[in-house]
Amino acid sequence: MLMGISRVISPEIYKALYRMGHLDELVIVDANYSDSHLCKRRIYSAIDHNERLLYEVLKYFPIDDDKPNPITMMSPDFDTETPPFFDLFKKIIDEVSDKNQIEIEKVPRMEFYEKTRRAYVAIKTSDIRLYGNVIIRKGVVLSEE
Repeated sequence: MLMGISRVISPEIYKALYRMGHLDELVIVDANYSDSHLCKRRIYSAIDHNERLLYEVLKYFPIDDDKPNPITMMSPDFDTETPPFFDLFKKIIDEVSDKNQIEIEKVPRMEFYEKTRRAYVAIKTSDIRLYGNVIIRKGVVLSEE
């Protein structure tokens, strides 16, 4: 054990996050999400709720600001419906991120599936609540000098 790091994030997940580069994408999905729709190279498991994992990851993970829509969520099949996690994820992103007012893109299920297949890494949680799925594009870590 080490002090000062999250117990929600496993050593394997820390390693994967560390190896990610600018514009690589991280996927966090709920327990109902099929592995067949995820990138085949790197799928990790986390035993926690999606919002807690998102909060902990964003402490270390810079969000991209070079391109629009650095955050994507799966939308229910009805365009007018807001994903149940939308407000919760938005609050977490605004609280933890150093960026101002990041817009979250909502995409239909099939489009979201295609995007997750191309992601660098996926984390599947034990959370059984629906639509707790998000893609985050990594930004750059700037010098602290």
